[in-house]
Amino acid sequence: MKSALRSDFDSDFISNLPNNIIDNILGCLPLRDAVSTSILSREWHYKWMSCPDIVFDFWFDQMFLGGHKLEPLVYQILKLHKGPLLKFVLQVPDLKSSPAIDEWVRLLPNKTLQDLTVHVSRGETHKLTDHLFTFQQLRSLKLYNCVFDPALGFKGFPKLVNLELQSVDLVPETFGRFVASCPNLERLRLILCTSFDHLEITGPKLKYFEFHGVFKSISFKNCPLLSEVKLTFSSMEFKRGNRFSLDLVKSLCTLPALEDLQLQAYALEDLVEHGAPNKLPLSLTTLKNLHLSDMYFEKIEETSCAISFIRSCPNLQKLKITAFTFDVVDAVADFLRSQRSSESFTQLKTVKMQLFSGIEAEMEFVKYLLASATALEEMTITPHAGSVTDGGESILNEIKRYPRASPSVEIFNSEGNYGNKHVSV
Repeated sequence: MKSALRSDFDSDFISNLPNNIIDNILGCLPLRDAVSTSILSREWHYKWMSCPDIVFDFWFDQMFLGGHKLEPLVYQILKLHKGPLLKFVLQVPDLKSSPAIDEWVRLLPNKTLQDLTVHVSRGETHKLTDHLFTFQQLRSLKLYNCVFDPALGFKGFPKLVNLELQSVDLVPETFGRFVASCPNLERLRLILCTSFDHLEITGPKLKYFEFHGVFKSISFKNCPLLSEVKLTFSSMEFKRGNRFSLDLVKSLCTLPALEDLQLQAYALEDLVEHGAPNKLPLSLTTLKNLHLSDMYFEKIEETSCAISFIRSCPNLQKLKITAFTFDVVDAVADFLRSQRSSESFTQLKTVKMQLFSGIEAEMEFVKYLLASATALEEMTITPHAGSVTDGGESILNEIKRYPRASPSVEIFNSEGNYGNKHVSV
């Protein structure tokens, strides 16, 4: 008898769990699978309706939507939903702007919703209604191909932690005030949004900031925790006047917790007007990890300014350079050969050179680093597949002959899918 009772209990163990635990389990399932639990029994017929997360994404489109129309399905699921809804994701492929999107957003409970994603992937930019700004419990907001224009007098999202805007039309004159009105914001991503004459970022709890687009100047105010910054530019439009680079570095120097920085190398070109390649008159003393992307080793100005910037990061531990070089310019190699800095990179431990073609300027840059980094432990070379035909062996054979300041440095050749080849030194 005891065995039979135990068997019955074990066979329906999940159904005997508290409702909040069942809701959490259903929330981990794709929407299609959560709805499918309705066939398990009469008791399970309506359980999916209280699932805290509703996600319409690629998998929903591929596995559930089939030949059905999206609009009536979304509307029906939202109308049937019961209980608190915490997360709503609208990210199906080929979603176009339509009034239905605003109807769905109006059906969302503004007292419980914490995570909202609206991804319009085709057609015109979607103008969201002001109902968006009633979700005062939001912790994460992701918008793609939308118009974001907070209503006059909007006081921000007090609980917002993560904000991602991609291909979003913004109002530059008011966006800075909006960011400042979200006091708990920790992550901010602005990708291919409206161009800014001046971008002001305020965030007492901001830790991560990523920007890809165009601004002519930037300032950071009250960002004591901002430790990771990624800045890339979608055009050269920002390069007007010769103070852009210096002003950018000055703004970065105001961040007391900055440790990780990714920056396109050509954004530093104007430093040649301010003493490059010598050390800058200001330092990024907290910076530990630096990634300079799109590095043109065919331009003396860019190479000179990159060296100047690296010299101005006295506590740098990791350096990554992604090359973007097509032509051989002898003058750049000659310039690098002339750089015998009396200052050593005493903290630099790791160097990664990506898309490495092995042209003379790149080789001289590697030689310069090896001769200057007294604590270097590892250098990894990733050859450019379209430029290097022997997997980088000839490059490594030459690098092995270079003098180095660190007696313990190891050099690796990363060949993508072929793994790492270790070179004893």
